[in-house]
Amino acid sequence: MTNHQLALDSFVKRIKPDPNIVAMLLYGSLSYGTVWHRSDIDLELIIRDGTAAPLDWRTLEEEGVEINITGFSPLSEFKKYLQKVRSGYDHGLFGRGTLVFSKDDGLTEMFEDARKIGEDDAPRAFSARTGELLSWLHKAEKHATVLDKPLYAQRFLQLAAPVAADMELIRHRENPTRESILRAMELHPQLMDALFVIPSTTAMTTADVQRSLQTADDYLMQHQPWWSRHVLRYLSDGEPHPASHIWRHCGGVPLTYLAEKGIIGRTTEPLQLFKKSKLTVDEPAFFSLEEGN
Repeated sequence: MTNHQLALDSFVKRIKPDPNIVAMLLYGSLSYGTVWHRSDIDLELIIRDGTAAPLDWRTLEEEGVEINITGFSPLSEFKKYLQKVRSGYDHGLFGRGTLVFSKDDGLTEMFEDARKIGEDDAPRAFSARTGELLSWLHKAEKHATVLDKPLYAQRFLQLAAPVAADMELIRHRENPTRESILRAMELHPQLMDALFVIPSTTAMTTADVQRSLQTADDYLMQHQPWWSRHVLRYLSDGEPHPASHIWRHCGGVPLTYLAEKGIIGRTTEPLQLFKKSKLTVDEPAFFSLEEGN
C-alpha cells in the first residue's frame, strides 16, 4: 500500500463519522492509479444541506501527504448538478473518479449514472467542442496564409490538439481526461500526427500547415452526419431559426461552419435588442436545406 493510499484511508477514518459529511469523491492520480512522489490527493466533499462550509478550497495534510479539498457541495445542489451533467470535462472527472464513500444511496446511484456517456450525449458533446477546435484552426490558417508565419501557426495547431483528442475520445464514448492526447494517438494517429506530433517536432511550412488543417477538416466532415444530427432534427420543420434559439435548444453547434459546408442554409431574422424598444437588429438564422421540410 502506497503512502498516498495510507493517507487517504487515515483521512477517511478521521472525517467519515462527521454527520455533516455525506460523501467523498476522489479525483486525480490516486483515483487513476498513476501516483508518483509529487502527487497530491484531490477530494470533493458532499455535505449535508444547511451545513456552513468554507467559501473556497482547502489544503490539508495527512500522514505527510498533501490533500486538496476542491469543493464543499451541499447534497441537494450536487444531485441537481449530476442530473445536468453531459459528456465532456465533467464526465472525465466522474469517469475516472471514485466515490470513496457515500451515506446516501440515491447519490451513489446518480454518480454511477453520471459516469456513463449516453447515446445522445456523445454527439452533442462532440459538437459543442467543434467551435473551440475551429477557432484554433482558423487562427493557424490566418497566421500561415495571411500573415505568412507558418512557424507561429504551429502554436495554434498544438492548442487544437487536446480539443480534437477529447472529441475523438467522446466519439468512442470514452471519458476525456488530462491524458486524452495519448489515448487519441491510439484511436486516430493520423489526426494526432497532424495536430500534435508534426507541430511539436517539425518546423512547418505553409503547405505543411494547410495539410494539417485539411486533415482536421476531413475529420469533422467525415463524422458530420453523426455530430450534427440533433441540430438537423431541430431544423427539420424547414423554418429559419435564430442562432440564439438553436444554441438554447441544441447546445454549442458550429452553425456558420455547417452553412459554409452547404449542410444548412443561412439567412437573418430581426431581433429586438431590448425589451420595450423599437430598436431591431439582424441576427443570423439557419434553416434546413432538405427538400420537403
